[in-house]
Amino acid sequence: MTTLVAPPLAGPPPGTVDVWLVPVRGPDVPHERLRSVLSEDEHARAARLRVGREAWTAAHGALRLILAHYLGTPAAELGFQRTKLGKPRLAGRETPHFNLSWRDGLALVAVASDRAVGADLEREHDEAEIEALTREFLSPLDATAIDRAGPDGRRAAFFAAWTRHEARRKLHGLGLEDAPPAPAPGGVVLVRAVNVPPGYAAAIAAEGSGWLVRERELAEAL
Repeated sequence: MTTLVAPPLAGPPPGTVDVWLVPVRGPDVPHERLRSVLSEDEHARAARLRVGREAWTAAHGALRLILAHYLGTPAAELGFQRTKLGKPRLAGRETPHFNLSWRDGLALVAVASDRAVGADLEREHDEAEIEALTREFLSPLDATAIDRAGPDGRRAAFFAAWTRHEARRKLHGLGLEDAPPAPAPGGVVLVRAVNVPPGYAAAIAAEGSGWLVRERELAEAL
């Protein structure tokens, strides 16, 4: 009798979510290396961008190098597709699960082998319509925490709550206006804040409660 063996999971060890914080602007960023691994479609999309082209290119090049690091595959050969809800995934592979977010000079990549992940990174700024966004999209618990933060802490409290909200949605591939799916019986989604430089806020969401965060650096994948 033949015993079927499941293929090994590609990515971090089970129970671990790797978090990669990647600078995407500045003289120390290996822009040529990051640019060199993009596909023709990605080069074309970057060329159409009027704002943020350099950061977009670096973020997507970094994502390719990070995923190739786990797979032992040339970064330029990776293919991507989208789920029915629009979430990016590797073409022809179940793992690793991943999610990318970037703002200004920083990108955040979350990777796991055994669970879906969502990641959100935001640049804190004064132009955010905190009251309207909180009222329309955030939970009453988040609204209370923002209100209690006071004038000096209100902006930071809002962006901390907003990244948690967005990480949950990105876990499922949902847009801002999409209704969240009904939770599966016994299903748990845990959201954790990510340590980022001052002026940013970030969070990752992953299925299950028994997972740990492992911080990584892009140099490991170059």
